[in-house]
Amino acid sequence: MEPVKNIMVCLDLTEIDKDLVNCAAYLAGVFGARRVTFIHAIQAYDLPDRMSKSFPDVKSSLNAMIREELDGRIGERFPPRVETRVATRVAEEDAADEILACEQEMGTDLMLLGQKLGEDRQGRYGRRVAAESKCDILFVPESPPERISRILCAIDYSRAARGAFDRSVHLQDNLGASVICYYIQDVTKSYFPVSTSKSASRSKTRAETRHRDFIEAFGRNPDDYPCRIGATEELISEAENICRTADKEKADMVIVGASGDTATETSLLGNISETLRRMEKYIPVMIVKDLEDRKFFSRLTGQGG
Repeated sequence: MEPVKNIMVCLDLTEIDKDLVNCAAYLAGVFGARRVTFIHAIQAYDLPDRMSKSFPDVKSSLNAMIREELDGRIGERFPPRVETRVATRVAEEDAADEILACEQEMGTDLMLLGQKLGEDRQGRYGRRVAAESKCDILFVPESPPERISRILCAIDYSRAARGAFDRSVHLQDNLGASVICYYIQDVTKSYFPVSTSKSASRSKTRAETRHRDFIEAFGRNPDDYPCRIGATEELISEAENICRTADKEKADMVIVGASGDTATETSLLGNISETLRRMEKYIPVMIVKDLEDRKFFSRLTGQGG
């Protein structure tokens, strides 16, 4: 499993910042992170006198003021071994560009994004950052659980799903949390027009066999990782099924894998991760990006070893 050494937290100077800071402190301890960077990106067109000669001074003063405000919010929540940084960026065009640039510059392994209740999930910042980032993403709702004791890992037994399960068992080993799996069904491969009870039974048996093989490949006992196989309903998406199951199982976190650019939504997991981002949720959702995609990107940009 890839370590989480560098965490980046996107703040916006609203009440949800305290939830993000607390969550970052908790996860820094769980993962043994060495650095947590807090970033606030500002749109240049939101600032006065953008075209005036004094604009650089305005930016400088604003940066200093925001840094002071963020430093106060971060406080003493982190142990001395964890380096904390505060970064502010002024984006000439799109704040998402600055966030994505920071992610790469800082070698980010995990990014925390706040999601307020009732907030429009179609907003371009969240969509672009979640889709184009190469690191894992954690969507943090308002008033998230203080501790993680029960994890729902959504899997379809793909390479991306292996990364999600790997992250789940790491948290389990470090926290003593229990892990429950949810089998993601690709309804596009279902028989048309309707599945009989016999075909549904065969499908469930195949899923159970795949699940045992999947868990055993990690050297784990399948009996310790129960798998929920939801009944497919035409009008209910798998993302909704995942949230319903998490609620039923009293999970403190949902973890799901994704590969590629999830903005395209061309893959099953890409579609689910983007739908989960837009949904109103009461527990954190972690999207674990495919490791091979990250390695390819690093080689492409010359950042990899």
